[in-house]
Amino acid sequence: MKPMKLGVILLAFLLAAMAMVPLASAESSDHGVTTKYLSPEEGAKFTGADPLNDIGVGGMLKTKTAVVSGSAAFATTEAPQWSAYTDLWRNWWSASPVYCDAYSRSRTSSGSAYDIDKIALRERVWRDGSLYNDQTQTNYNSADAQVNYQYSSVYTGGTWTAQSDHTFELSGYSSWYPVTTDTLT
Repeated sequence: MKPMKLGVILLAFLLAAMAMVPLASAESSDHGVTTKYLSPEEGAKFTGADPLNDIGVGGMLKTKTAVVSGSAAFATTEAPQWSAYTDLWRNWWSASPVYCDAYSRSRTSSGSAYDIDKIALRERVWRDGSLYNDQTQTNYNSADAQVNYQYSSVYTGGTWTAQSDHTFELSGYSSWYPVTTDTLT
């Protein structure tokens, strides 16, 4: 009876260990990426919104330091810091416009613009599942791409969803294609 009990306990332990493996590997497979949901105060620095009164200010920010690609022997300059951001928000008064601000930025560690070969983003905004906005901006030899959307109508309620697909490409470095999202109800 004891060997059977030991076997059941061992089997339960193995099943529990196997169940934990997906939890540990569920983290981002993109090494070096930081994902942060910004507070209203942090988000207002990007959007210019009023963090004390406006609704939904904050958004999603992903950052990464560019990684030298395998084909490049060595980097001759400091690697740029890349950031991708999307924020969906509205003013505090009723029947107020809904805004979506999305940015792709390339900077030095001191915050100066760092031009890269291609920087782009595609911003899409849905309300209750219907597409309301689909805009892109692609810039070459630039440090910034930005798309801003504003929806004004008598009724701006419902569930709003935004998704931005970003592009960061620089010769000698691995390209990065993050996706940022935000929702507003």
